[in-house]
Amino acid sequence: MTGTLKIAVLCNNRMAFPALQALQSVGRLCALGVPDNNAEVIEFCSMLSKQSGIPLFIVTRESYTDQIKDMMNISAAGTVFTMTFPWKISSEILALYPGKFYNFHYGLLPEMRGADPVFETIRSRSVQSGITVHVIDRNIDKGAIILKKNIPVASDMTHGALCTHLSWLGANLLNELLSLLQRNFPGTEQNEEKARYYPKPGASDVCISWEKQDAEAIEALIRACNPWNKGAYTQWNGWNLRVLEATSVQNIDHDKALPGTVLYLDDENGLVVKCNHNSYLRLNIIYTEEGFMSGHKLSAFGLRKGEKFSQFIT
Repeated sequence: MTGTLKIAVLCNNRMAFPALQALQSVGRLCALGVPDNNAEVIEFCSMLSKQSGIPLFIVTRESYTDQIKDMMNISAAGTVFTMTFPWKISSEILALYPGKFYNFHYGLLPEMRGADPVFETIRSRSVQSGITVHVIDRNIDKGAIILKKNIPVASDMTHGALCTHLSWLGANLLNELLSLLQRNFPGTEQNEEKARYYPKPGASDVCISWEKQDAEAIEALIRACNPWNKGAYTQWNGWNLRVLEATSVQNIDHDKALPGTVLYLDDENGLVVKCNHNSYLRLNIIYTEEGFMSGHKLSAFGLRKGEKFSQFIT
């Protein structure tokens, strides 16, 4: 990286860590801003701040606009990157510092707009993900695209694993990104015909529907909930469970069983449940308030072959 462009970063997730370290190592990072309610990111950024002397701003929802002004004045940042920052950059800030704010969107735009594109990428079984760096304007996730980098999504990838891959991609694209910014590249407008927006996952989005979803869809949902939600919700006998890992199972003939029915529950076969469209899923790891356990060990709590899981009621 050449030149002297100084970067301030507003971040709220571990995905930013490799990029922060890369920027700091080449003398680009000049300020950090972290929401006051994120202990993990505050701890990491506090350590980085103490080691490097880079100022750290702990910002609050009530005062973040004024705190960003302070950050800009103190650090003299030429550019600000937001990396999963939870609050919209105000029109006041954008007017005061035109052309200085860019967002790292950890998904592909315009197809994956929204608060958690990683979740939706895995749940929808997309084979590609990536980072889209775009201009921040008044509209969320709609600014001109400066740089987009794709990575493949493996069929067994969890939410946590994809976040890790994206975090390293964020560090690796910095050379090309800063070169584009220093050339004042205006970016490419997004194609609104391809745009889709996905809201932040709610309770109903992380619940298994045995009657409506086949084994592959349920397995993808489970991976999309691992580890941040400790799995996807289901219920048995009024007991709320979360499935953290599962495997699709073939060559089982139980056409007459209802979706959600336990077909096997033993050491050899594990816990196998029927899903929609005569598909079958082995529930490998379960999370309950009692702890993490292999699926078939639910027999110790009274679960029996032939009983039925139901959809978690939100």
